[in-house]
Amino acid sequence: MTPFQRLGLAPGSDEREIKRAYARELKRCRPDDDPQGFQALNEAYQQCLRIAAQRAVARALAENDDGESNDAPNAAIAQAMPQPPAPRAPPAPEIARPAADAAPRRSASDARPEPPPASARSTEPEPQPQYFDLQAFLEELFAFAERRLAVDLQRWLRNCEPLYSLELKHALRAPVAHALAQREPPLAPPATEAIADYFDLGALNDPDLRLRHWLAVAGDRGARSVAFERILGEYRNAHDRLVDRWLFGELQRPALWPRRALIALIPSLPSRLRGLLLRLQRIGPEWLERRLDPGAVNFWLRAGDPERLDPRRIAIAAVRIPLYYLATVWFVSMLMGFDPAPLQNIARNSGLVFAGWMAAALAWIGLRRLQRWMSQRMGWDPIAAYTIALLAACAVAACWLPFQATLIAGLIGFVQARSRATPLPAMLCFLIGALAALAVTPSSLLAYDPAMPLVAVAAAALLPLHDFAVSRRLGVPMAQVRAGAGKLWRLAQILAAVAVAGFLLR
Repeated sequence: MTPFQRLGLAPGSDEREIKRAYARELKRCRPDDDPQGFQALNEAYQQCLRIAAQRAVARALAENDDGESNDAPNAAIAQAMPQPPAPRAPPAPEIARPAADAAPRRSASDARPEPPPASARSTEPEPQPQYFDLQAFLEELFAFAERRLAVDLQRWLRNCEPLYSLELKHALRAPVAHALAQREPPLAPPATEAIADYFDLGALNDPDLRLRHWLAVAGDRGARSVAFERILGEYRNAHDRLVDRWLFGELQRPALWPRRALIALIPSLPSRLRGLLLRLQRIGPEWLERRLDPGAVNFWLRAGDPERLDPRRIAIAAVRIPLYYLATVWFVSMLMGFDPAPLQNIARNSGLVFAGWMAAALAWIGLRRLQRWMSQRMGWDPIAAYTIALLAACAVAACWLPFQATLIAGLIGFVQARSRATPLPAMLCFLIGALAALAVTPSSLLAYDPAMPLVAVAAAALLPLHDFAVSRRLGVPMAQVRAGAGKLWRLAQILAAVAVAGFLLR
């Protein structure tokens, strides 16, 4: 195959047609995809240029066969082949001469050679150095990577003409890797892998450890960013779940106090919102206040913290306790069929419940700190033992303070159900356990004052007994059991069946 056939040209093509064909073939044979093919193409291109130049010289010699001037061939060669600009000689140093020396001194301009004649100058302009805008290239690269797929990004990089130069491509490795590591928001892992594959970043045999470090940082930030947005997407795309839309709007939009008050008054929503924030904080703490509303993040992290009494948490409890008290009294009155005495002193009883909640919160904070201290020093978890001890104390105190003992036992069961990693099955198990205890308690004992505290104690004792049994059965720590649902769903079904059977048989 001749050089002209390699470029797809006729043998008599001139220099302009050769350059156009080379540019066309260069798009099909890139140096990064086929280095050997690119080298063969470049050799064919150079050979075609030499043949075209020799053909032009021969044509000029044929036109000047009449022998008009011996300088005609040289002028034709200079016209056919571009010549570099003539080098300029440095200015001659001035040498001190005696005064008697009358020889004229030549200036620096006289020492320069004469410019070549017009016929010997090149007809083509001198090539100008090309300027590469790194910042514009990075902005265009990242904008394309955010909008398109990784396959399209690879095609775009291969078609980028400035990157045909292997020297430029190698020089861009460090700036591109550093920009990937600092990109905000980070690129997705497929886009990062496509860019790293094109610029040969992160190779194990690469002597530059900075490139490997920057690429690892970019990959880690990209994976965490995808996980962060996936968690938010569960609430962002919840078109059929009104509660999830409330939670997402609370975190993304400016504060709307009716919505915030509604979330604060509904049971389990504040703890659920705080759990969502803790999940996001574990994945990307640097994006928590950057992608979400900082005021909402700070409010719910403090209001739902069970290990300290924040003013926000106290204010929410001061509003929720009277509402919950009225709802509980109404539910008990409807269930038991009588008008209970607590309806007559709502303000006093609500104050007592609030004081009991404060005492329980302080006790819980102390227990949590004691738990961490004992876990570090002794290696075991004493929360279940403390809960059982408190419930036993409530059962003993029921003989003298039945109402207060019932209230404290109910608060213990409610708090331990809410403090679990999966509060919904624990809460259902606690409530259904109370109904089952009521159903199996004889009617003659319900009129006895200590009977109701015993019902609350039995319902609250279900959760620690369940944790203890599952821990012994599976041989795992009780903290690991509380981190999951365990057998609570099955236990709730059994208790529901017991409650229905008890009410039907009474």
